[in-house]
Amino acid sequence: MGDLTSCWDEIYKMLVVQFSEIQGSFGRNKTVLEHKYKKFKMMRELEGYVSRHALKFIYDELKCSKTFDFCKDDCGCVQKTSYGLPCACILAMKSKQKMPLVLDIYPHWKRLNVQG
Repeated sequence: MGDLTSCWDEIYKMLVVQFSEIQGSFGRNKTVLEHKYKKFKMMRELEGYVSRHALKFIYDELKCSKTFDFCKDDCGCVQKTSYGLPCACILAMKSKQKMPLVLDIYPHWKRLNVQG
């Protein structure tokens, strides 16, 4: 409760805190790679290029693609169509051919700063 000026001041303070949290999150995305990702060369190549959420999605699909009886028909390509991230069949193919993964990721997941 209060006048417009006092309410605006409180809203501004909340936005400053939220903006700082977002900037901190971007910084962690650029500098910190979780230990579970380090055992996959393909995941290490993505360090600092994509968000942590994208890494988690890719990691889950990579684990699926490494199963013994995985075949392309099992994939469904849901991650590719829903999130713009490589699905299990793409990861399996890239891994076999030793191809880089960075170019196959939708730009939304590569955005690690507020400006651009």
